[in-house]
Amino acid sequence: MTKEYQQTQVIDRRADEAFAWLKDVSNLPHYLPPIKNAEIEGPSAEGAPGQRVSLKGEIPDRGEFESEGYFSADEDERRMEWGAETDRDYSGWLQVSDRDDNKSEVTVHLDFGERSVEGQIQEESREGRDPLEEALAATLESIRRQLEEGSGKVRPPSPRG
Repeated sequence: MTKEYQQTQVIDRRADEAFAWLKDVSNLPHYLPPIKNAEIEGPSAEGAPGQRVSLKGEIPDRGEFESEGYFSADEDERRMEWGAETDRDYSGWLQVSDRDDNKSEVTVHLDFGERSVEGQIQEESREGRDPLEEALAATLESIRRQLEEGSGKVRPPSPRG
């Protein structure tokens, strides 16, 4: 069974400006709460789109991690896609859309399958909380802060706290 999450944030930046910044892999640590370092390592695995990306990060109460996956950006659609190349059942996309008022809408969508960490994260979280929804909201607020204010990223509360 797949669990999906999706949220949208209005950003006071034109869509082309917002997407140009978001698609730069070196900016991922500026807006993805757990990520400390991200870099392109070369072509993605056979059958996966885009390029292979290497990520290093830390999840509160869970520790540090290293991960690899694919990352693809479509300039014309202002859409990024990413996911695990092997062993995990995880993917997502981000799309930036124009608004009439020189602002944009950033939508992030996440898909967690049976072989993802979603179930474990939910089991370890305090009742009544959804740490993945909180992390998604923190990501979108971090994007807004970076693009509108040039300020730092938001850290979601600890899943167990």
